[in-house]
Amino acid sequence: MSPDLSDLPGAGEQRDPVADFFARERAGVRELSAGTDRWESIVVEASRPRRRTAMPYLAGAAAVVLVAGLVWGVEHGPGTGRAVDAASRTTAGSTTVTETASPSVAQSSPSPATSSGPSTPVSKPPQPAPRSFGIVSMSNAGGKHLYALGSATCPHGPCTAVIASDDDGLTWTTRASFETLTTPGPRTTPDRANQLVGIRFASSTVGYVYGSKTLRTVDGGRSWTSVDVDRRTVLSLETDGRQVWMATARSCAHAGAKGPRGCVDLQPRTGSVESASTLPVQLTGMPAAGDSAWIAMDGSDAYYNVTTTNATGPDRAMRLSGTPALLPVPTGCSPTGVWVSATANTPGTLFGVCPSAATPADEYSLAVSSDRGATWTTRPAPGLGRPSGTGIWLTATDAKHLVAVRQGLPSSGASQDPTTVLTSSDGGASWTRPTPVAPESADWVGAAGGGLVYAVGGGLAYWQSDDAGATFRSVPLRR
Repeated sequence: MSPDLSDLPGAGEQRDPVADFFARERAGVRELSAGTDRWESIVVEASRPRRRTAMPYLAGAAAVVLVAGLVWGVEHGPGTGRAVDAASRTTAGSTTVTETASPSVAQSSPSPATSSGPSTPVSKPPQPAPRSFGIVSMSNAGGKHLYALGSATCPHGPCTAVIASDDDGLTWTTRASFETLTTPGPRTTPDRANQLVGIRFASSTVGYVYGSKTLRTVDGGRSWTSVDVDRRTVLSLETDGRQVWMATARSCAHAGAKGPRGCVDLQPRTGSVESASTLPVQLTGMPAAGDSAWIAMDGSDAYYNVTTTNATGPDRAMRLSGTPALLPVPTGCSPTGVWVSATANTPGTLFGVCPSAATPADEYSLAVSSDRGATWTTRPAPGLGRPSGTGIWLTATDAKHLVAVRQGLPSSGASQDPTTVLTSSDGGASWTRPTPVAPESADWVGAAGGGLVYAVGGGLAYWQSDDAGATFRSVPLRR
């Protein structure tokens, strides 16, 4: 028999009471979304007594219908209007269908046996962030839409999950779980298949997760498809809302593995956010290998940074957008190169961090450019500590307000050095620790416009500053 009520006999025909009963039971099936935080509640719902019926001898058959409805809700793919989680069945290049936790999906409630009227819509409640969630990366899509990628625990072991907030971080719900994908953690290059290291959204609906797999969503994280990156590992991904820019490698190896450490066959790529394909950016003089690489955005301008593997310092920085070009190494910097970052509120202003020309093993220099890297002014920056392989991750709201993570660059190194977060309100002339809550273990900081700065350090919370990094407060991902 069809589960659709429209298949029942019409007016004037002999009605079968058994068929009527099964039709009402199927219409009353309540679908439950599966995912990292729902398995226990599914078992509870499946065992909950159903409404009493005038035909008790059919109770066993009704239970079978209920269980079948639950399995159907988990297994079926897009286009059904149902919450699904088929991530564990995803293969490379195929459509990835993941758990949906949208409160907008309406279901039909069971109707009394004597009722012949329409059923009442019931909204499926959204699911909170998994209890096991450990944040790795986050993205602000504007309009109070925030997204985060993190580690989680699925029924079959470690996995990753995407959670989202539509109210600027007040509440968070699970959007997707990837049961076959894991994360090596922050500040670490992906060195194995099926690893994710970051998330970025171009709008409230279009976004990416990336690593040794790169996937794209156009519905706010509820379903995902593969992106054509020529089967490469994506180390970093940034977007201005129209174009997406990537730092990629053919593969990466960590210290202690067979062969040399670092990432080989480095290549920047780009594409429209309206497409699932990308193309390489060609520029003579780009390094072929490095410890890591990443993208920095200044409005619609994209810059490409590389850390070398030999001296674990910066290589030459490049502008990828417009006419691709190598940036001049600022005077006062070691001639090997510079790491470039931009500001959230002052277009055209760039900062560069480099080992100083005079004492490259003992001191950093800080360079600033107000003309998109054409010319630079450089001064010593002893407050940033001694140069190291894991370098300085820098973000800025404007030309005066900067936040740095010492030992904060992504790396293929054997171990992760402890980080230190520093803030400056005088353009880098002096550095202090943020107060009153210092993000002691932050792995990444990012400015998001105005005075807003985020800091991420794992677990079920992140830090937020509304005053350009002077003070931070902890924001829970699950309440």
